[in-house]
Amino acid sequence: MLNGFATGRRRALVFAAFSSLVVPALAFAQAARRVYIVQSYEKGHVCGEPQAEGIIEALGAGGWMVGRNLTVRSYYMDTYRNNATPDAMLREGQRALAEIAEFKPDIVFVLDDAAVRFVMLPLLGRTDLSVVFSGMNGQPEMYDEMKKYLDSRARPGSNVTGVYEKLYAAQSLKVMVQAIPQLRGAKAVMITDFSPTGNGLTKQFELELKDVTDVKWEVRRVKDWTEYTALIETLNNDPTVKAIYPVALTLPVEGGGRYAAAQIYDWTITHSRKPEMAINYFFARMGLFGGAVINFGAMGKLAGQKGAKILAGTKAGDLPIEDAPDSAIVFNLKRAKDLGIEIPPRVLAAANAIYKDDLLPLQGRALLYDPQTKSF
Repeated sequence: MLNGFATGRRRALVFAAFSSLVVPALAFAQAARRVYIVQSYEKGHVCGEPQAEGIIEALGAGGWMVGRNLTVRSYYMDTYRNNATPDAMLREGQRALAEIAEFKPDIVFVLDDAAVRFVMLPLLGRTDLSVVFSGMNGQPEMYDEMKKYLDSRARPGSNVTGVYEKLYAAQSLKVMVQAIPQLRGAKAVMITDFSPTGNGLTKQFELELKDVTDVKWEVRRVKDWTEYTALIETLNNDPTVKAIYPVALTLPVEGGGRYAAAQIYDWTITHSRKPEMAINYFFARMGLFGGAVINFGAMGKLAGQKGAKILAGTKAGDLPIEDAPDSAIVFNLKRAKDLGIEIPPRVLAAANAIYKDDLLPLQGRALLYDPQTKSF
């Protein structure tokens, strides 16, 4: 009897232990969530991948682990290299929406303006999923005019929230003045294209620089590669221009085809004689002069933190739309040397990153960021 009792007790303990493992496992499976990330960029792009990596990191910190209780699928619209026309962007957006309908995610993250325009807007008002944007250059209110979703940035009120890509353009000019004192009272020229992102950047410059008085500035827009190269040559010969901010990132070329940032900046570094402000770390590392740059990884991380709160039960519309959380000061010393500019030591001491050499020419190569090594 004693042995039988002991055996039965051991069985009960084993069953209890087994149950303690199985029940949470079943609950764990039931709690699994799905996330779909739509990038306006091609796979591996240096603006897109750091954002996506930041999203996954923040979701993990919130308890949502890929392969455990989170499944992630991605779509790359490739609107900077191959699908840059409105019709092509619409087609890519429809393909992403078809995958979303099949995948049935809890959250759709949309990165950059093409994804916002052609994926986010059609999903507005849905009660079965939330949308979180990151890297939006167009004003949130502008998209609200296209399709109503915004009560206020503090509390959007619909199924959408996200992170606005503030350029920190005024901060970048201040940094440039410290690095290049002759810029004070002179002129800086911002160069944009006519893509959805280019339209947003143009408005952002107007808003962020409206109170800047110690530097004259203007925005010049170019519709194709021929206009861009002609403008750079014109600015080279203008002694009043002491700096440029080239963010024309997708330009059609004569005879067909299109240049994206790799080809555009490769040519610019070779032919421009003006120091360039850079929009992110990589473009400074590639060879642009530098300035105050956006931290795309931090921007994605903030979007991911919002996603984690949504998966935990908070409504997207109750979470505020926020600006990109910070900027960083970056310089490329090789570019400075090539331009004959000596950056004051006190300015270099404040920099977050300093590059002494540029990358090899990127003509014909994609701008790739490897999330495994966290390098370019």
